[in-house]
Amino acid sequence: MALTHLHIQNIRNIAEARIELAPYLNVICGLNASGKTSLLEAIYLLGRAKSFRSAQLQKVISRGASGLTVFGQIAGEKEQCIPVGIAWSADKIRMKVAGQPVTRTSDLAGHLPLLLITPDSHKILSLAPRLRRRFMDWGVFHVEHDFMAVWSRYCRALRQRNASLRLAARQMPENVWDKVLAENAQQIDQFRRNYLRGFLPLLAGFVEKLLQRNDISLRYLPGWAQDEDYHESLTRLLERDRSLGYTSKGPHRADVIVEVDGRPAHEHTSGGQQKLLMCAMYLAQAALLKNRTSRQCLILIDDLPAELDTRHRARLMDLLCESGAQVIVTATDKDLIEIPQAAGYRLFHVEQGVFNEQEYL
Repeated sequence: MALTHLHIQNIRNIAEARIELAPYLNVICGLNASGKTSLLEAIYLLGRAKSFRSAQLQKVISRGASGLTVFGQIAGEKEQCIPVGIAWSADKIRMKVAGQPVTRTSDLAGHLPLLLITPDSHKILSLAPRLRRRFMDWGVFHVEHDFMAVWSRYCRALRQRNASLRLAARQMPENVWDKVLAENAQQIDQFRRNYLRGFLPLLAGFVEKLLQRNDISLRYLPGWAQDEDYHESLTRLLERDRSLGYTSKGPHRADVIVEVDGRPAHEHTSGGQQKLLMCAMYLAQAALLKNRTSRQCLILIDDLPAELDTRHRARLMDLLCESGAQVIVTATDKDLIEIPQAAGYRLFHVEQGVFNEQEYL
């Protein structure tokens, strides 16, 4: 899998751009605010139907434009090309895969599995559990075929139970949703545990290569007491949930804590080490996806050189190129990217939203 062609219209300062990408490594260089991150944002929109920089797509549109469009060609199996596209205007989003309209963002994500690393990605280690849960579930979604259907059933039952809990001034009727919640919660929990069992050894390997450490561990919290059946937990907490007006425990409250030497990683590592740790986590996700499905993902890295010295930049680039994944990295200067000699790549310079391919000298 590789994104071979990209057509962007009206994404921030990119009025229009047509780019042919290399199947492995692509380097995007330019001054700050030139359009490097906007290119990554456009690709992210194509794969996730949302921006990583703004919650409102209206703010992503170029000034004076009424809508935005991103179109791409994905090289699939047996040299088949799959067209994918997304357009947004007048508060309406339209998505197409292989020429057919789709309504679920998971349809885009399934065709273009992508991972994004930004200068702020290390905050996943310390901020809200939902960010770490989202990281974990990206991997589960791509390797467990039934995960999305099970998760959707759980979320529907959760909404119904929460609505029942908020019934005012009268006793809540017997909650028929507990059984549905419990059945799907157990499946979600099992999917996650299976995924983490395969993920941790790969993570440990990349951490050793990038940080020369062998003391990485994961602490998985399922979202309810680990020594209690979830259905029993729902029953025990019913009165508390009634007073809160929502279901306080469950897979929607799960967390996975990354630890170094038995302590939370964000409390005992520097900013540069945290960036390398996050890169190791994403490399492990890409490797597990390849191992389980034989599919490659697209890795986007914004400002790769930030907080990394020459030695660690070179080591990271080696691992990225060895992964076999398609990689797009940005930097203010091409000399800050150490390209392995054997790597096939394309180099682009961007200025005021205009991209030009250059030779790497």
